[in-house]
Amino acid sequence: MTIKIDITTIQSSADMGQVDTTYLSPRLLPQSIYDAIVSSSWRHPDKTAIQYILDGDCLGPKEIPFSKKLTHQLLKTIKGKSFANPYREVSYSHLARSVTQVANALTQLGIERESVTSIVMPNFPEMYFSLWGAETSGIANPINPLLDSSIIKEIMISANSSVLIALGPVPGSDIWQKILEIKDQIPSLKAVISLFGDDIPATSDNRVPVYGFEKLMAKQEKYQLLAKPPQQQDICSFFHTGGTTGLPKLAKHTHLNELTNAAQLNLISSVSSDDTLLVGLPIFHVNAAIASGLGSVMKGSCVLLAGPGGYRSKNVVKNLLTILDNFNVAFMMAVPTVYAGLLESINSQKIKVKKPAHMKLAMCGAAPLSPDLRKKFTQITGIDLVEGYGSTEGTAVSTVMPLNSLAKQAAVGLPIPGMTLIIAQIDANGQLEKICPPGEPGEILIAGNNVFPGYVEESHNKNLWVNLPSGEKLLRTGDLGKLDELGYLSLCGRQKELIIRGGHNIDPKMIEDVATTLDGVSIAAAVPRPDAYAGELPVLYVTLTADSELNSMDIMEYMQKHVPERAAIPKSIFIIKEMPLTAVGKIFKPMLVCVEIENIIAHNLKQEMSEDQYQISVQPDKKQGVLASITVTVSQDQQNAMEEKIKAMFVAYTFNYQILFGEKSLEEV
Repeated sequence: MTIKIDITTIQSSADMGQVDTTYLSPRLLPQSIYDAIVSSSWRHPDKTAIQYILDGDCLGPKEIPFSKKLTHQLLKTIKGKSFANPYREVSYSHLARSVTQVANALTQLGIERESVTSIVMPNFPEMYFSLWGAETSGIANPINPLLDSSIIKEIMISANSSVLIALGPVPGSDIWQKILEIKDQIPSLKAVISLFGDDIPATSDNRVPVYGFEKLMAKQEKYQLLAKPPQQQDICSFFHTGGTTGLPKLAKHTHLNELTNAAQLNLISSVSSDDTLLVGLPIFHVNAAIASGLGSVMKGSCVLLAGPGGYRSKNVVKNLLTILDNFNVAFMMAVPTVYAGLLESINSQKIKVKKPAHMKLAMCGAAPLSPDLRKKFTQITGIDLVEGYGSTEGTAVSTVMPLNSLAKQAAVGLPIPGMTLIIAQIDANGQLEKICPPGEPGEILIAGNNVFPGYVEESHNKNLWVNLPSGEKLLRTGDLGKLDELGYLSLCGRQKELIIRGGHNIDPKMIEDVATTLDGVSIAAAVPRPDAYAGELPVLYVTLTADSELNSMDIMEYMQKHVPERAAIPKSIFIIKEMPLTAVGKIFKPMLVCVEIENIIAHNLKQEMSEDQYQISVQPDKKQGVLASITVTVSQDQQNAMEEKIKAMFVAYTFNYQILFGEKSLEEV
């Protein structure tokens, strides 16, 4: 009898090695993303590829509020726009035709194989049409629509964008206002396509013409590409990723990169072609674009788009269990804050929980998942929750936690089939010192056909690669981790200093650069504060010049006006006399991180016990990045109850901690 090898049966790297990787061969993969889409449309022409709901009040295909249907009909009749459509279905044949139309429209606007189309749009079905159409005609550059207009402009200038596809003038969205601010300031930009918008001809005051999306697509050939189809080695996308050099970096992907990573995940997935996957993460993010989006298309599954704002859409998290059940969802991917928010919603509404009938698995990524949150989520919902690890540079996913893991709770899974992942010590010159044995921490290095060829800006590629003695070239991820004897990866910290707010990467340097432009600020250091909802929030520590009379309110007001990204505005500002420094004079941020963690722990503990009942020690830890030790003094018969209470306090937090009992000194801890 043949044993099925997937995430439900794999338990170690040896098991992962038994997965048949034949179909990861470039020879057997589709020649392009367009080829994959067309192939699925031939196999499943009438099958639903995409479902879409406007928000979390649209509980099922047959449970769309009448008021939303009426609003949509009125707006459609009066304005001729469909942006308020509460529910849509897109078949595979419709998907292929729409992608073909977008690709042909871009070709007619001058897009060639190495030309770039930027896309600034929420999660409408047209976002997938635009992404894959842009990848078919040339290079797609999806951009976070929540970014400030100045950053969107700089990303487009860096990408040398020729065309922009953006959400047009829709009530409740400021995207179009941002586009109008910047479109004539981008030298390479030749045209804008406005979803739900109208044509605006070029004039002396309006250099870049605007084309209405629906009108432009209606003119295009649906079944035949005007240009030659792309090939596997062609660059298909520039995804922006958080960095430590100010503006986001642009990571190049080839068709082979994206096809490989989608196929790798499909190999070990328990999801079938008959299943539905919920997509609530933004499509400008590699998970929704590639792991969930392209992966579903290649398998022939259905994607359910949870509103334009995804998990941010109204009532999506609140009604998530009902949506999962009514739409027969089998799999979902989210960040820890979504799962924590769902548990909070269940608790606050006193919901009687029944596991959604078709739900097989939930996955967590983009930010660390606490073991307590994972355990509590599964206990309450009955849904298995596993963690993964990945990066934009690795296309999307590098490791996945098996359903029945043998590893410690802190692990983020096993390396997926078809790629190399090792832990190594790298010297100051970027050269390999040694490959670390099991249990020893070091930098995570990866290689495989899913690993990108590099950044658009060549300066960003310096010391990015390491050559093994065998000649194999591996990517330095900038993350610290260790592998155990079974092949499980555990994260130990980040070298890249990113602040991850709700799965969104914030570069602390961007915050610090703004702060130091304020007269009177000498040194600035932005660090993450643990947060039960967002995962991490940015806070700012500053030292002042000797003659400065600034206070924290002055600095906050300045930051609110000048930080170009709303999510990056610090939640708190602290003025300190001296910044902690390393022996060579660099700011030692781990000490500031320790302060933030200690404050969060103390704030929570004070709600349940007196200050003389606990001691907190938070210290940088070589293996775990930062480790908090909470020593509690209670009677022995109270210890179990107190331990559960403390775990409940911190279930939504991602920092590492241990609970100790007794009157031990901090030195003994």
